Amino acid sequence: MAQTYFAETIVEGKNYELGHYRMKRLRDKFLLTTDHGSWAVLEKSEYELLIRHELDDATFKLLEEKGIILTKNNVDLIISDYRKRYHFLDQGASLHILLPTLRCNQKCLYCHSAVVSASKKEYDMDWETAEHVLHFIFHAPSPVLVIEFQGGDTLLNTETFKYVVRRAKELNEVHQKKLSFSIVTNLTLMTDELCKWICDEGIDLCTSLDGPPEVHDKNRIMEGGGPSHATVTHWLRRCNELHNKPVGALMVTTKHSLPYWKEIIDEYVKYGLTTIQLKYINKLGYAQNTWQQIGYEFSEFEEYWKRSVDYMLELNKKGVKIKERYVTLILQKILNKYDPSFTDFRSPCGIVIGQIAYNYNGDIYSCDEGRNYDIFKMGNVRSTTYHEVIRSQQAKQLIANSLNDNLLCDNCTYKPYCGTCQVATYAEEGNIIPKLPSNAHHRYFEMMFDYVFEKMIFDPRARAVFFDWATEWKREP
Repeated sequence: MAQTYFAETIVEGKNYELGHYRMKRLRDKFLLTTDHGSWAVLEKSEYELLIRHELDDATFKLLEEKGIILTKNNVDLIISDYRKRYHFLDQGASLHILLPTLRCNQKCLYCHSAVVSASKKEYDMDWETAEHVLHFIFHAPSPVLVIEFQGGDTLLNTETFKYVVRRAKELNEVHQKKLSFSIVTNLTLMTDELCKWICDEGIDLCTSLDGPPEVHDKNRIMEGGGPSHATVTHWLRRCNELHNKPVGALMVTTKHSLPYWKEIIDEYVKYGLTTIQLKYINKLGYAQNTWQQIGYEFSEFEEYWKRSVDYMLELNKKGVKIKERYVTLILQKILNKYDPSFTDFRSPCGIVIGQIAYNYNGDIYSCDEGRNYDIFKMGNVRSTTYHEVIRSQQAKQLIANSLNDNLLCDNCTYKPYCGTCQVATYAEEGNIIPKLPSNAHHRYFEMMFDYVFEKMIFDPRARAVFFDWATEWKREP
């Protein structure tokens, strides 16, 4: 259990105050973290100097540099670090997730969206609704706007997809935002013509690849039955070959994935993918009904995840560039002054102020996963403005509930870097307030932080690879 300490005025030959920090013992070392995101690792003898208020010159200098002790020389730097760490608080929502359709031609076992059959065109977004959505989006004060197309599968409603891209670019001639687009698609409906248009428009492409056929085709089933792996991997290659457009890929770990940890990593390497996010299942959407078929115990995922990352470390030592996204995000949070603003590792999380989702009918939701529950519905773009949403009591309550300012989080060494997920908590526990000791989100992330810090502190070869992962390297063409 981490320990928390509060400021106390000390004068022992050196003028300083003991800052607010948290401590966790890792083997024979003492990890100390601060709310502004800095951290230090002390030997037992150094830590004893700190708690006895008998700092030698070297320990004093280290703790002053990290802001664990407060002096007249470092207070302004600590304040600056706080501002950098929480830079996202006053920017407004920058990620806007738009659903051109709820229709999908797949029935993935873990799908978190309330998708409908590919034949039900009444679940498509029309151009009038899309126009309302765009005007809502451009009222967000953020200088950066990312419009991400989710679903369903967007390629079942390409007309609205194309309309939104064209119209957003027109509107941006007035608003002058830093505007970008991304599309998440299963790729099974891709064509050469569509691929060229997407690439010509500068739209980022992302798909799902759960691993080799024996894993992917068990998790991601076509609506009428049958495999999808061959089609997905065909387009992974073709988009890159024809248009030099690398396609990003995501995966979700199910029970079927666990024995194939090595093969899943090898599959990503095979198709030139340099990042894999070994995502655990949230009990959302279909996963609530299929849990007995695809679910697992925490200990099973922990073993699978650690073996996978260990394997990636070995590949990197051999010159193969592949990194795990959760690890990379943790590294960016602990090594950089500016938070990477990944919504799951934020407090407050991205709910409302980081991302907003728009259903096919114009309904506004606090985030993408929130589309499953009315409690996260914020209105409709035909009758609600951005400012009404952001100033609403509902938004304030959701944002407040996403803060990790509670008794258990406040005693956790990783609080400065972590966050909560109300939607996953609501799905799992029926309440937006998590029961942290048993909360899946909490357990998975604590395990990952433990792993990263253990490697950083005790494994010099892994540390060298991790420093490499924290940069934005890309595979050479």
